[in-house]
Amino acid sequence: MPAIGPRSEWLPRPYMSHFLTNKSIFYRGDPMANHKNSHRRRVRVAVLMVLCGAVFAAFFARLAWMQFVRADYYADKAAEASSASYTVTQHAARGAIVDSAGVVLARDTTVYDVYLRIPAPPGTDLRETVKAIESLTGSKDVETQLAAFFAAASAGELPVMQGVGSDVLTSFYKADLVQSGAVRAAARGVRTWPNGTLLPHALGFTGPITAEQWPTARRRGLAMDAVIGQSGLEAAYDDLLRGQDGRVLVNTGFDGAVRRTVPLREAAPGATLVLTVDSALQKELQNALLSQIEVLRTTKAAGAGRECRAGAAVVVDVQTGGILAAASVPGFDLNRYRADYAALSADAAAPLLDRVCQGLYAPGSAFKPAVAAAALTAGIDPAATVSCTGRYGFYSSYQPGCLQYGHGGPVDLRTALEYSCNIFFYDVGRRMGVDVFSAMARQLGLATPTGVEITEAQGRLTWSSDENYQAGLTLMAAIGQGNTAVTPLQLAAYAAALANCGQRPALHFADRAVNAATGETVWQYAPTFTALPGGEGVFGPIRDGMKRMARTTRVLREAPVACAAKTGSPQLADTLPGGGHYVNSVLIGYAPADDPQIAMAVVLEYGGGGSNAAPILRAVLDAVFGG
Repeated sequence: MPAIGPRSEWLPRPYMSHFLTNKSIFYRGDPMANHKNSHRRRVRVAVLMVLCGAVFAAFFARLAWMQFVRADYYADKAAEASSASYTVTQHAARGAIVDSAGVVLARDTTVYDVYLRIPAPPGTDLRETVKAIESLTGSKDVETQLAAFFAAASAGELPVMQGVGSDVLTSFYKADLVQSGAVRAAARGVRTWPNGTLLPHALGFTGPITAEQWPTARRRGLAMDAVIGQSGLEAAYDDLLRGQDGRVLVNTGFDGAVRRTVPLREAAPGATLVLTVDSALQKELQNALLSQIEVLRTTKAAGAGRECRAGAAVVVDVQTGGILAAASVPGFDLNRYRADYAALSADAAAPLLDRVCQGLYAPGSAFKPAVAAAALTAGIDPAATVSCTGRYGFYSSYQPGCLQYGHGGPVDLRTALEYSCNIFFYDVGRRMGVDVFSAMARQLGLATPTGVEITEAQGRLTWSSDENYQAGLTLMAAIGQGNTAVTPLQLAAYAAALANCGQRPALHFADRAVNAATGETVWQYAPTFTALPGGEGVFGPIRDGMKRMARTTRVLREAPVACAAKTGSPQLADTLPGGGHYVNSVLIGYAPADDPQIAMAVVLEYGGGGSNAAPILRAVLDAVFGG
């Protein structure tokens, strides 16, 4: 048998043989090897003990850190496990709307919303609180609302009253409902108007988000109960006026006790919107409009203004396009709008109609400067004449006439504007064609958007492509009738373009928005103009004719400054009992005549002729330039 290794000689050969065949015999091996193995075992035990010690040390360190350093954190987590959380919206104050001098036209007045706390805080009873609320308010709906609330949530706040005044809130305090925490009172603003009859159509309204508006409002990050601008300037500048609502996280225990409130976002109040409107001039314009309507009703004959019940007037800054005053009669009181809505809607006089921006009227002879501008642009000599015989005989089957006030025989452009000669404009309009002078009218601002921020009617002009077009329609359109219908605001933009020698300003109500706390301007309107070619060569003769026309009317001739004007007396479809037609009263003008600062338009429904609008222009001239 071969040796098993060098160390096999340590045993006598007989014993070796026995060892190999008897497993019960222990092999002791090499003493050095045994020593090394023992050392390794001791090292392993030591390492294991060190590792165990480190683990236990880390554990105790973590435990200590959790117990002392992070004690508050884990206490909060434990509290959360036995609590409920909900968010409360803090509505931002809506910015005021003021006139150019800072006079407040619209502002928020503080009211209160009352919320029932659920669950009831310690020391209060939900059922008793509900009974107390129903007793104070006289309402029996709280229990029904509460049942609906519990069907959707277990904790939060149920709105039980909205928009109440301080007297109602005082009754809740007297009943100890607020102090006990059973209810929460939240202040917010509601829109009020110091003088609700000033500019009601343009200012507009605010109101809760509607179902149709909610998808868009949600994408904008608005709360479901947010109040937004619904019409007029309130809607147009809602992003500036509304501000940004705040949000607070409220954490309560299941016992109803508030454990913590965490501001998520601070409420930021809205900016103050500063208008171009002069509230003093606005009052003068409204009073002048109302006064003249009353004069016509009480002093004029049938068809000469007695039937006048409504009208509109606009004053604009020709250098900026800012609207200085805009009156629509009849109007209404913004403070009474909701209470009187049914009556206002049923009123045949249509007080809710914004006649300034949405009323459509034939301009009549006030349209003639547009025809003149088209003719001069086409190269017609302003000194060229047309013979006015009182009847236009170009068409054998249709021969409209002219009243020939102050003129007859050869008439040039300036004279035609001065005395409003129909024959001159029939002839010039026919030779150019309806599409040429209608295109010029549109460039001057008629039947085209004015730029104003609120809803306005488009209007229309007369074109050869109209379904009812025939040759005679060109003649009617040349004196501002036919299919032509425009708004008073468009007439004002048109007057401003004539005053500026073809530079038509975009019209606007708002000038800027400022931070209410700091006065810092956060937005500023930038005036814009549409330029028409021609300059003095085209618009100089027109301005001369309009200056001369103003001097034919005594009330304007005696004004504190020289002005330029053009009147119109467009016929209505309604006929007088004895024959003939009722007419509106239309006027455009600007002043001072040689250095224009303001432009104006007036329309009086059933006003009896253009001259009846002149006293309204005169009242504005007195207010602005009379000293």
